[in-house]
Amino acid sequence: MTTADLPMLLPPAMVPEPGTLNVSTFAKPEYAKLTFTYGKVKSGGNWPVHCKWFKVRIPTGRQASALTSEPSLIRHELTVPEGKRQWTVERDTRDPNQVVFTCSPPPGEPAAFDGTWSVELELWGIEVNGGVGPVAIVWEESTSAAGATGRFEDRTGRGEVSKRDDSFYLHSFRPAAVAIGRNTKATLHWEGTPHATYTMYYRKPDGTQGSSTAGGGSWTSPVELVDDSSFTLEAKMGNEVRYLTTYIKVNDPDIAVTTVTAASDSVFNGHVTQAAGKVLRVGEIRGPYSATAPNERPLTIAGGALTVSNSSTEFSNAITAKAIKSPENAALTIENMPSAVNIAKKVKVTFADGVLSVTGDGTYSGAISTISIAASQINGRGAGVLGLNGSVTVNGTLAATGDVTAGGNVTLDPGATGYLWLKTGRFDTAAQATVNLHGGLNANGGLNMGAGKNITVPQGGGSLVVADAFVAKSHHPGYTYPKVEVGPTGVATSFTHKGRRVLRTGDLVYLKSHWQNSYLKADPNDKEQKVTRTPSPDMSNGRFMWYLDISGYSPAAVVDEEAEDAEALE
Repeated sequence: MTTADLPMLLPPAMVPEPGTLNVSTFAKPEYAKLTFTYGKVKSGGNWPVHCKWFKVRIPTGRQASALTSEPSLIRHELTVPEGKRQWTVERDTRDPNQVVFTCSPPPGEPAAFDGTWSVELELWGIEVNGGVGPVAIVWEESTSAAGATGRFEDRTGRGEVSKRDDSFYLHSFRPAAVAIGRNTKATLHWEGTPHATYTMYYRKPDGTQGSSTAGGGSWTSPVELVDDSSFTLEAKMGNEVRYLTTYIKVNDPDIAVTTVTAASDSVFNGHVTQAAGKVLRVGEIRGPYSATAPNERPLTIAGGALTVSNSSTEFSNAITAKAIKSPENAALTIENMPSAVNIAKKVKVTFADGVLSVTGDGTYSGAISTISIAASQINGRGAGVLGLNGSVTVNGTLAATGDVTAGGNVTLDPGATGYLWLKTGRFDTAAQATVNLHGGLNANGGLNMGAGKNITVPQGGGSLVVADAFVAKSHHPGYTYPKVEVGPTGVATSFTHKGRRVLRTGDLVYLKSHWQNSYLKADPNDKEQKVTRTPSPDMSNGRFMWYLDISGYSPAAVVDEEAEDAEALE
């Protein structure tokens, strides 16, 4: 069981010089002085206090808790007032961890301290070691408060001095890790004068400079790093300023540069975003890289428009695009670039001011399922003809304000209720052309035949059938519209000339003479003229002329205009 130290009755007053001790460096050793005044101050009990000795223990070594590593260099001096017995001082350096100074009056003659006098021990030439920190100084006494013959007891006390490095030094500035991950804070370390003022300068993620206070030989960045960054440590002490710089690598960083030159292939594993209004200039853009097909992978442009403003831009391979647009108020031109020997094959397509222009002898080959054109007109090249080879299907109304020429068949299939409508004008054919009707012909208006032209039903080719009534009029000069009507009741002949009736082939004709019961009869069976009774010679002053056309053409017979005595035919 350890007995607790008894408090000292006469604790000494310790004064260090300087007040805060400076540690020694290789370039400059620092020295200290300690002054102990003993017997002036009493703690507890009554005067006088008798003392056989008091000791001062100074810790030694190179550690921060020691005061010096050179105890042999310490010098000492004990001062006793005049009229008092002289004291002695003994140095004990046997313990490598401390040096002990023992002060004592003559043996067997304890000193009686009554508060009116004291002894003073000075230790100087103390070379302060290089360790910064507080140092505990221990002192002891053997005293009695019961007189010179009373009981003496060992008592212990302690004091403390501080050591600091008053030299200005800064070194060993380094990162805790030379490479860190993206969005990770950086930690830096250094060695420097403890009582200097430190400021750390660093690059913030937005590219501007940031700063913050630092101390204690360690600092952690207030923000996460997204790019490689350098750090500058500033140390100030008095009027002197020093700087150190270090660098940290950030893996998978964000890069913001003005110009990038890649001497070899570059691979981007994430998205590449270009700021609005900025220009990306490249010699060639290809699709994703593949070792087996480095030049054949497709390039996809999605989520926006590809704008090409240079008229000389070339695409060597196929381009698949949802839409190709020109800049606002500008023309869009598509042009092939044949070699000089094939310059005749050059074709340029231009879209400008609402007009699609094709320059050159361009031919489209391939199938187009649907073309939707909202245009007022489609013109041939120059003053030429617009040619359409193959079938043309029009689902709506086809309007032609000029001539329409078809080199092949024209097929119209408007449905059961549809029709071909000639709004004005007429329907003409060439002189040697033929119009064939394989279906019915309905004529709601007149059907006019040219002079000398016929409607012919070839033999064995069918009949001319009239469902209701058929009226045939003649436009023979001098005739008053003679006609033949075919109606539900049969044939009605109404063919006259100058108010007189004209016979047709096959009619039964009776000629009445002035003689009673005398007739000239034409027999329709053998188509010969027979006279029932020969007219009297008295009729020689009159004559009949009979014309018979046995070919079936009508009219078949007319009355000679010179027959003055001809009777009206009935």
